[in-house]
Amino acid sequence: MRTLKMISLSFFMLIVCQLAALSQINKGNLSPGRAYNKIYREKDPASLKCALEEYIIHFQNRNLHEPVILFKMLLAEQHEKSGNFTGAEKYLTDAYEEVKRQMPLKGTQFYLISGKTQKTIFDPIDRLGYFYLTTGNLRKADQLFRESQTMRNAFFPTKSVHRIHPVIGLGSLYFKKGNFDATYRYFNQAQTMLNQATTTGYNFDNLNRLFLNDLAEICLILGKDREALKYINQLAIASSGSGKYNSRIASNLEVARIFEMKARYFLAKKDFGRTREYLNKANHYNPTSLAGSGVKFRLVKTEAMLNWCQGNTNEATSAFKNLVTLYRRHIAGNFVSMSEYEKEQFYNTLKNDFDLFNAFVLENPSLYEELYDNVLNTKGLLLNETNRLKNRIVESGDQNLIDKLRQWETSKALLSARYFDKNSPSEIETLERKIETLEKEINAGSGLFQSKENPSAWQAVKASLKAGEAAIEILRINTFDKTKIENINRRNGLTDSAVYIALIVTPGSPRPEGLILKDGNRMENRALAFYRNSIFARVDDKLSYDQFWKPIHNSLQGIQRIYLSPDGVFNQINLNTLKNPLTNKYLLDEVDLVYMTNTGDLLRTRKSTSEKHAVLVGRPAFDFNTSDKMNPDIKSIEYGVRNVLNEELLNFREQQFSDLPGTEKEVSAIRSVLVDKHLDVTNYTGVDAREENVKSVRYPLILHIATHGFFVGDTANAVNPMIRSGLVLAGVQNKTEGVGEDGILTAYEATTLNLEGTNLVVLSACETGIGEVRNGQGVYGLQRAIIVAGANNLVMSLWKVDDEATSKLMTDFYRRWSEGDNHKAFSDAQKALREKYPEPFYWGAFVILGK
Repeated sequence: MRTLKMISLSFFMLIVCQLAALSQINKGNLSPGRAYNKIYREKDPASLKCALEEYIIHFQNRNLHEPVILFKMLLAEQHEKSGNFTGAEKYLTDAYEEVKRQMPLKGTQFYLISGKTQKTIFDPIDRLGYFYLTTGNLRKADQLFRESQTMRNAFFPTKSVHRIHPVIGLGSLYFKKGNFDATYRYFNQAQTMLNQATTTGYNFDNLNRLFLNDLAEICLILGKDREALKYINQLAIASSGSGKYNSRIASNLEVARIFEMKARYFLAKKDFGRTREYLNKANHYNPTSLAGSGVKFRLVKTEAMLNWCQGNTNEATSAFKNLVTLYRRHIAGNFVSMSEYEKEQFYNTLKNDFDLFNAFVLENPSLYEELYDNVLNTKGLLLNETNRLKNRIVESGDQNLIDKLRQWETSKALLSARYFDKNSPSEIETLERKIETLEKEINAGSGLFQSKENPSAWQAVKASLKAGEAAIEILRINTFDKTKIENINRRNGLTDSAVYIALIVTPGSPRPEGLILKDGNRMENRALAFYRNSIFARVDDKLSYDQFWKPIHNSLQGIQRIYLSPDGVFNQINLNTLKNPLTNKYLLDEVDLVYMTNTGDLLRTRKSTSEKHAVLVGRPAFDFNTSDKMNPDIKSIEYGVRNVLNEELLNFREQQFSDLPGTEKEVSAIRSVLVDKHLDVTNYTGVDAREENVKSVRYPLILHIATHGFFVGDTANAVNPMIRSGLVLAGVQNKTEGVGEDGILTAYEATTLNLEGTNLVVLSACETGIGEVRNGQGVYGLQRAIIVAGANNLVMSLWKVDDEATSKLMTDFYRRWSEGDNHKAFSDAQKALREKYPEPFYWGAFVILGK
């Protein structure tokens, strides 16, 4: 009842606020200047938003563009401060578009309302750039700051203060990128321009504040204590005084932010008393109604770290749980309208704090439940269910959305192809912007994407397990060293030392059990190298089982089936190939291991296609000009290795791709088996094994592709790993630039395949399970693409595969296959192959992923 009264009161206050604003407007005597002054005096965020919305409508009706631009920008800032990034982006984008409509400017009027506000018509461009810095979309931020720089330089004289804004913005951009040299360069340029500026009546503190903040943070990160304190104090001075903020709310928020920064400074100095003093001051000024603001997150995190360092475990636990809960809600509220790229970048801005929480849990086993729930809510967060959205759009009959969907798919294919062509980067940049815009428009227009948090997900996973089953989440964690608090502002004080934790849930678990594998760095280097060398040298490996599995094995007595979601180095080994030195048995013989992207998949009901159709692709004619010379007799062939050289992308298509006659024999044998099982089978071989034929497949029961696979490394990480991973298909060496498909099906393109409900996808090629391992997020490559596309199960390889052994494995697998348990059929086929090829190199290259 009390809750109902509170809701009613809030609704009543909102109505009163709107009526009050309308009263002023209806009198017709509300000027832009008076409206701006009234806004500053507002103390309640809800009332402020209400007033701004009404003023926007009022001045739009009066066709006054400048105040509309200003008030949209201010309303966007209020949404951003409250954690509503969707609303913030909408109003900032509206303001930006209105600015573009006013160009070129007529006359000398460029201030929004008046010179008193010191806000110009160009400001929304930079403000939108700063918004994208906050959400991690550095690509858009870069574009906007450079656009602002071009426009301002064309409009203002050389020594105008108004030329400086985008220069500072570019400095902040490079700060976000971690390039401190470039940051200093731009900030020094801005300082020189400020010293030479001839603009009169301008409050230079408004510009100083922008780069003093980043300079203080850089010094905190680098441990330059004296400089950090100097910049924080200069920031405090530049931020004081009236007229520097749009509202008292914004003023108080800035004070809270500066005090929090001082608290972190004293925390790094191990002065816990002063840390507490400034935290209390920051909490006093921080508006309590802005629970989703960045300042609030920093305050809660600093509170958690202070209590952790002081040994106040209960208080630290409470603060960390609060932080994680706030972030989950923040994600759920803002992921809805973001593009895939934006989701990745936004999540990366938060990941360091999730990592800090994980490190804290290592010392506090009572939080294993929260850790498991957090893993389930974030580990599969970026596996965007693209095809679920696509299918429902097509079924909706909304032609506008369907057209955008087709444009989006076509643009993705074009972008992927451009990375393998020697053309200008500008075309790539244009396509990336177009794809991002289309994806956001599709998401917003469909209304189908809803992010939500499952606060007790581990309990649901437990309830889904049967007797004799276990679910395991592997998590890689960087440790925190409390003896080196001076590093607390650098990566939250996390070290380069890694450990792994296996979170285990069984039907009888009162809570998740956590097993810590302490020497993570050794596992990722010496142990992994030893494992792979043993595989390729085909020698008996008596060490890897103890290193990677023995501690987990000891906690799994009576367990016959394990659903395992790997992380880090566990994505690079096939656990089934580990031999127990005590029993002399492989893990394949001791337990039924089911690989999953996330154990939360146990809670999802997978769609099953009604098609009884299999599509088999093999022996592509990589060069159409030599296709007539391919040996049609596949009864007696020479087998090789399905492998391509890892070339640079621009030279990739110029290499010679070896013919794979064994793959034609493979798909021919599989066809006979599947026809006997009463399936309708389509074969694509030779010149028919084209990219366009694979893309035209719609929800088959089985899709089997036997060809060359690849993953091109990129130490600079300049190109999306989904573009650097893929399959080579027919005509790859005959591509005419700008015409048709290029014969390279990248993982980026494969996400749009029509595989919703497909029972099984087999990528019978080398290293199709390899990609870029992102800790806590999985492997970015073909395996991610196929799962995103909707397939229920995926068979993929972890190393270069032997052609003959692979052909025998696949044929036997399909003989054993039914629509029931794919995992048992595959493990039985591996055991059978092992009788002829005992070494794991031959039978253990492939793993099966999915429920």
